[in-house]
Order: sequence, then structure tokens, then C-alpha cells
Amino acid sequence: MHLIIVFLRIALSVIFGIAGVTKLLDQRGTRDAVKNFGSPESLAPALAFVLPLAELAIAAGLLFTSTTRVSALAALLLLGLFAVAISINLARGRTHDCHCFGQLHSRPLGWPTLARNLIFALGAGIVLWQTGVERASNIFRGLAQLGPAQWFWLTGALAVVAGIVIYLLRRQKRVSVQTSTAAQDPKGLPLESVAPPFELNAYAGGRSSLAQLLADGKPLLLIFTNPTCGPCVVLFKEIREWQDAHSEQLTIALISFGTIKENFVNVARNRLGQVLLQQKREVAEQYGAHVTPTAVVVNTNGRIASPLAAGADEIRQLLATVLGNSSNSNHDQPHSQPS
Repeated sequence: MHLIIVFLRIALSVIFGIAGVTKLLDQRGTRDAVKNFGSPESLAPALAFVLPLAELAIAAGLLFTSTTRVSALAALLLLGLFAVAISINLARGRTHDCHCFGQLHSRPLGWPTLARNLIFALGAGIVLWQTGVERASNIFRGLAQLGPAQWFWLTGALAVVAGIVIYLLRRQKRVSVQTSTAAQDPKGLPLESVAPPFELNAYAGGRSSLAQLLADGKPLLLIFTNPTCGPCVVLFKEIREWQDAHSEQLTIALISFGTIKENFVNVARNRLGQVLLQQKREVAEQYGAHVTPTAVVVNTNGRIASPLAAGADEIRQLLATVLGNSSNSNHDQPHSQPS
């Protein structure tokens, strides 16, 4: 039992330490996550700063004898609060990015997120229970008293944790490089160049092509997404509202990838229209869209009418620009005089 408590204290300290540091380094993402979980927007900046500090305090406290019990209780309460918040959001069908570990590892909310928090809470509960039975031992003195077999298992467990962290860091580095590359060349295809034609399976059934999307004589806003992209999941509800509100001015179509099953939750929950499915990223690559979500406008002549807009904020700005241009064009048309 002594080895288990030592391991749990170290593991929880590492987990809370990583969570705290990565949240501090990703304050923008942390603020977004806090707001998405239901915090008032005015409190989000303060909470985004205080939360990682609390996690770092818990991480440090678990390593010292005099603060282990208080830190374990704080960890249990914080993890319980996370579990309740995640459960409420899942029950409401909200699957925004959790930003649990900042940019190191951020995925849309799901039952695995809830299960992970409950497992961490169980570990904190065991430490709290054990420190109620007997005083927490000095963790460094306890490590010195471990036998060879105990050191083997403890070292192996820590090596696994270190391997997971290294893997996540390398994966995040690859994503950052891809994002940086896309940010350095955000224009995509030249303006007025012919938009690459495509014909893809439609989520609603059958096939749909670029020509069919332009057949109504309206500009086309193409938005490249994927079913596991956290920012995309957050944006889907807005996209549905855009499709309803601006259907007379432009066509808004999503190009995702994967199977109908993989896209079912997002499409059904948000009642998205005009969703096309590429096999991998073949169409996105033709348009130069290396990250998701990314959008581009194709005019009624089938030519590129805008630079690429990468990210939710840039897509919103692009939409406003297109709608403004469309409104100006309508105002510029001469009005017929009565005979």
C-alpha cells in the first residue's frame, strides 16, 4: 500500500503540474474553455489565470508531508467540479474542446474525458483516505526505503508517463509546424484563379460537385472541417445559423472527411446542411487548406474570390466581408422606374 500511495502522489503531482503549466502557456485557449463550460464572460480571464495556479499549488502540495491531505482534498474537489461540468455539457450535447492540458493535448469533450477525470478523482480519494488513516510519510524518505522490486515497478510506471508526455509533445510540435506553415502562406490559391473542381459523396446521400453548389448563381463559402477538430465542433452551431440566415445571399457548404458514421454526431446535433465528404484531405490540399477549420470563397464564375481564412475568428470576418460585398452589390444595381 505504501508503494501505491507514493506512486499516486507522484502521478497526481505530475498530472496537475502539467495541466497547470500548459494552461498558463495557453491562456487564450483556457479562457475559451472556461467560457464554453458556462462561466460568465467577464469572469473568464480571472478564472483562466487562477485555475492553473490552483493546479500548480496542488501539484506542489502533494509532494510534502504537511500538505498532502489538504492537497488531496483540493484535488478531489476540483476533479469533482470538472466531472460535474463535463457531465452537464455532455448532457446538453456540447462537445467543445476541454483544453485540459492546454495545447499539449486538447480534444472535444466526450465520455473518455469524463472517465479520465473520474479515474484521477479516485486516485485523489485514495490518497485522502490513506492520509486520514495514518499521517502521510515523507515522500523522499519513502522513496529511499523502497526495495529493488518496488523501484522497478515505480520506475516503469514513471517511464510510461514520460513516454506519453513525450509522444504528446512531439505530436503537438508537428501540429504547430503545420499550423505555422499554413499561417506563413495564408493566401491559398491566387485570387481569380479557377477553383479546383470536385465531386464528392454528400452526407445526405448521392454526389455533389462544385458546379452543383454554384448552380443557384450565388457565391459559395467552402469551409473545410474534420469530425475530431475541436474548434470545428465549437463553430458548427454558428455555421448552421449562417446557413439559415444567409441562404438567399450565398451558399455555405462544409467539406469534411471520413465516413458518415464519423460525422453523424456533429451533423445531426447541429442539423448542418450541405456537408460533403472527402476520403482524406484531397480536396482541402488542392485549395491549400492545411488546417481546420479553414474557409474560402468561390464566386459565381467558379473562381477563387478570397484568401484562405484559417480559424473561427477569421472565418467570421470573411463571412462578414462577403455579406457586406453582397449587400453593396444589391444596392449598386439600378432600380427599375415605373412606366
